[in-house]
Amino acid sequence: MSKTIIEEKEIKKRNSTKIYLIVASIIFGILILPSLPMIMMSAMMFDSPGSEDSISTITIVISMVSYPFITCIGITIGWILFSKRKYLLAILFASIPALNICIGIIAIIYMMIFCGGNFAC
Repeated sequence: MSKTIIEEKEIKKRNSTKIYLIVASIIFGILILPSLPMIMMSAMMFDSPGSEDSISTITIVISMVSYPFITCIGITIGWILFSKRKYLLAILFASIPALNICIGIIAIIYMMIFCGGNFAC
């Protein structure tokens, strides 16, 4: 292949990764704001007797409390990897907050199905 084709592919990959990182930074950054009141109220999930031993309740609380930290770390590392031209790793690290959200949603679904919606299961 000629140099121009390789350079065009590199530029296209760089631009698509940059757009993904910008969109992910905005969306996950904005989602930090509604998570803050939920974090303050997360201790209330353990008011029900037996809820402190429920794995689904503990998973939801850990997911909520860790979300702002994981988002900041994942997006920062994603941009650092982007500057080092490691585009696939940049996308993977920027997507870590989505994994955190999915774990919280799966724990809520588990609680609704197997615990009848109760925090004590």
